[in-house]
Amino acid sequence: MSISRRDFLSLVGTSVAGAAAVTAGSQLIGRQNSAGQAVNLNEWQVSEVGSLDRGAVPFTLRNARTGESLRVDACRRSSGGRTPVASSRELDLFLHNNGAGSEATQREHQLVTRALAKRLDAQQASAMDTMLTMDARLDRHPDLHQTNDDPVFA
Repeated sequence: MSISRRDFLSLVGTSVAGAAAVTAGSQLIGRQNSAGQAVNLNEWQVSEVGSLDRGAVPFTLRNARTGESLRVDACRRSSGGRTPVASSRELDLFLHNNGAGSEATQREHQLVTRALAKRLDAQQASAMDTMLTMDARLDRHPDLHQTNDDPVFA
């Protein structure tokens, strides 16, 4: 099944943790980040699903309490190559670290990206025909650069 950007957004809804919480129950709430603080994934929302950009669909996630923003690129799932932060059945999710690919990804950011992957699975979101794997995306678009496992824009 191939879906449009509008359908993709309607499948995802706004709450990142919503469908994932149904699957994982209270395991999502109360996990701890690297500083030992409780993480509430219900604070994170999908604030934007962008148009297909060089083979990937960009998501902007925003923390309602802190205002923090993350960008996650959804690519067609690949069996090799780059290691995504999370994967759904058909999509690999890559988190932007704003060019700081050599720094460890924050635990909360990993958890919210995994919750998004579960949400996509729960909503049966599939890759659009024009989506690329991350390897194909980086091969076809020389304006994207690789810093560790992080795609960043030139």
